[in-house]
Amino acid sequence: MKKENQTEVLIDGKVYAISGEEKTDYIQKVAQFVNEKLQEVRTIPGYKRMEEEYRELLLNLNIADAYFKEKEAFERLSEEMEEKERELYAVKHDMVSTQMKLEAALKQQEKLGERCDEWKKKYEELKARHETRRQTT
Repeated sequence: MKKENQTEVLIDGKVYAISGEEKTDYIQKVAQFVNEKLQEVRTIPGYKRMEEEYRELLLNLNIADAYFKEKEAFERLSEEMEEKERELYAVKHDMVSTQMKLEAALKQQEKLGERCDEWKKKYEELKARHETRRQTT
């Protein structure tokens, strides 16, 4: 069972005692958000002439609007992150493939180097034989 935190918040100039499982600084942040949304809706022309029920509805709609916009932004960022992860996977796959090709090329280079050394050795042997024959004739 989670510990219930209790804190006082100031919303629209009134103090409220709020309790919940969230940390008190989070509860304060939520109260601050509500106050900011209240300030926004109060700037709407004719707000003061609206009925209280309509003002509350307007506030709720603005809060819901902010929620859905943030949710869409989160979903968009999640999709972008998934795409970047797929791209990263492809890059890693290409890197591993390239590394394997490089290792194969290095082995081939080593074998060719060994063959080259063998041919040089044979060349030197043939050259030495040729010199020996030339000197004996």
